[in-house]
Amino acid sequence: MSFNTWSSPSPPSLPRLIPTEEEQTRLFRRLHHNAQARERQAKLDATNGALRRRALDDMATETRTAKEVARNAHRERLMRWGQKLSSNPLVTDLWAEDQAIFEQNVASQKAEKLRTWRRTKQQEQEARAIIEMAAAEVDEMEILRAEKRRLVQNTKNLKAVRDLEKTNARVAKVMESKRQHEMERQQKLLSKAFSSPTV
Repeated sequence: MSFNTWSSPSPPSLPRLIPTEEEQTRLFRRLHHNAQARERQAKLDATNGALRRRALDDMATETRTAKEVARNAHRERLMRWGQKLSSNPLVTDLWAEDQAIFEQNVASQKAEKLRTWRRTKQQEQEARAIIEMAAAEVDEMEILRAEKRRLVQNTKNLKAVRDLEKTNARVAKVMESKRQHEMERQQKLLSKAFSSPTV
């Protein structure tokens, strides 16, 4: 029976504190490359930052220019369409115009009603004043009307008297004519009777 003998491992080797010349060269080379890389990176970062700032400035300038061009184009388009649509009746705010006309009509109607009311009141006051004046003083028109009625009545009476006189005169004339005629007839009869031999 064979036994494998186990040997204890050797303790790990500690790093050397003093590097060798080759390691120092590699370390210097690495540091040199790192420094160059950082320098190149700094230059690239500076160049990229300048390019980025220039690009941002160019973009801001282009944006401002584009916005100004768009504003000018919009302004020109508005002016062009304003000239094209200047004779169009739909350009104006028809609702606002109609509202203004309605309010003006309402105001004029109110003013007209107020004027009519004042005129009516004034006419009523004038009529009341006239009635009060007429009632306060002697009614001259009534006196004149009574005088006129008397004159008309007197004229009628006078005319009736004249007509009666004319009628009486005609009657008297007719009676006189009849009497005259009767007298002539009787005269003839008498003369005939006297001239007759039998009597």
